[in-house]
Amino acid sequence: MKIASIITAGMLLGMPTIAQESAEQTPAAPAAEAATPEAQHAAFVKELIANVNNLTETLKGINDTATADAAAPKVAELVAHNKELMQASKNLPQLAPDAAAAQRALFSEQAKPAMAELRTALVAVVTKECYGSDALLQALAPIIH
Repeated sequence: MKIASIITAGMLLGMPTIAQESAEQTPAAPAAEAATPEAQHAAFVKELIANVNNLTETLKGINDTATADAAAPKVAELVAHNKELMQASKNLPQLAPDAAAAQRALFSEQAKPAMAELRTALVAVVTKECYGSDALLQALAPIIH
């Protein structure tokens, strides 16, 4: 249980940071160059939310060692995609101050609830010590440490 407590604390501290960094860095999606900066940012938020929701649903489907082991590859893929999105966000075009404020509001309205639901799902899995699955623990490591 001590490991779960440490992991949970790290996860709870790390996820808000990811969300905050995304909003503050005015995140970017791998969008077409012809799209407006605002459209690129909106596409990023949409893709981030989809990834977070996929991860949440995958975690909610875990209820024992067998399902944890089976979910580990998909979890690893979704966690890696999240990392790619965060890297890609650094390459988005800068927005004008009013557009940046609108983007932060959009992120807050749409992404933060999804992130909160993910945190809840993560806590549920981590407090069960990943149901004894080393594969799941390794898949989650980048977002819980």
